Amino acid sequence: MNKNNIKEKELQFITNQWSKNSISTQIEEVCKGGCRWIQLRLKDMTPEEWINTGTEARAICKKYGARLIINDHVEFALRLDADGVHLGKEDMDPGKARKLLGNDKIIGGTANQLKEILALHKKQVDYVGLGPFRYTKTKKKLAETLGNEGYLKIMKTLKNKEIDIPVFAIGGIRKDDIRQLFKTGIHGIAVSSFISESSDIKETTKDIIQITKNNT
Repeated sequence: MNKNNIKEKELQFITNQWSKNSISTQIEEVCKGGCRWIQLRLKDMTPEEWINTGTEARAICKKYGARLIINDHVEFALRLDADGVHLGKEDMDPGKARKLLGNDKIIGGTANQLKEILALHKKQVDYVGLGPFRYTKTKKKLAETLGNEGYLKIMKTLKNKEIDIPVFAIGGIRKDDIRQLFKTGIHGIAVSSFISESSDIKETTKDIIQITKNNT
């Protein structure tokens, strides 16, 4: 996948290891639903578990032509030949990750405030996951929630500073939030539990993508 091909109004799915549905089932169904960006997020797992799960995820993503981004772990992104890595605030510095992964891989970073986006921009990350939008159980050490007003303020400031970096809203996003969120100027959305816990992952994914694409 071309790392520069980060589309407007794109859906990123983040796996949920606490879901009733297995990781492989989640990925397969969201890919069937049309999602082409998967972030594999696993917590408190052994390297062997990571590689086994990641290998399955990579195979499914290749089958559907989807990106696979590894959460936190640059070493696993390298071993799996994933499309990139998403780094949290306490993870490897993006500059060091770039040296290890090379220029062809996607590197994303986590932010909660404008100053953190500005710092990530200086380190030339390819996108920012900005959140949380609201409280979510899938994320530990949750930062202050932003809501629509928080996103609007930050996106306006970025525009005024002429800083063009893809920003993905993340954290407890539900279907009814999407239209208003895109009005703030964000680039895309990242969704986890709303999709992974739905009764029909494929159809829920299709529904969200349709809303996303139709939003003006």
